Amino acid sequence: MISKLFVIEWVGPFSEIEGLKKWEKDNNIMRNYYFYIVSGKPHNMSNYRSYCGITQNKDGYVYKRYQCDPNHKIHTMRDKEIWIGRFSDNSVHSRSDIELCETMIVSYWQPELNNKKKSTYPSSNIVLINRWFKIDFTPRQNNIYIAQKMSDLIILDDSGIWGTEKVRKLVDF
Repeated sequence: MISKLFVIEWVGPFSEIEGLKKWEKDNNIMRNYYFYIVSGKPHNMSNYRSYCGITQNKDGYVYKRYQCDPNHKIHTMRDKEIWIGRFSDNSVHSRSDIELCETMIVSYWQPELNNKKKSTYPSSNIVLINRWFKIDFTPRQNNIYIAQKMSDLIILDDSGIWGTEKVRKLVDF
């Protein structure tokens, strides 16, 4: 039996923190973007790597997570793709729900730069839907960015953890 269902709306990608900062000041009115994904090439590496995290600042801006931590992995990456995510229902969610979703993403997707939570699975049965949007909030129909390699639908149940490659648009309305 599924005990929780979450839908995360991802907006991006942003290529630099300054672009993210300007966008958040203009668009993150409710300050409810709790999640972020950073993909890029770490210094002295040629392949892309990814990192998924949650923001913990009280101001509700993701960009401050990077500015407050000069040792954050984002600062050593080039060719960055930065995505920020929020719950689709715009409700106030508990810290426990936010951490539960982060654990679900990291344990399923296994981003290379995450060291924690890769072998930790939530204790309850959960469904997580990832939706992808451009910075003008129009839906992305093609998965062309690194972060979009994460499944659009992730299910954790008593049988294991499952995912889909892509939720496809079948017809136009």
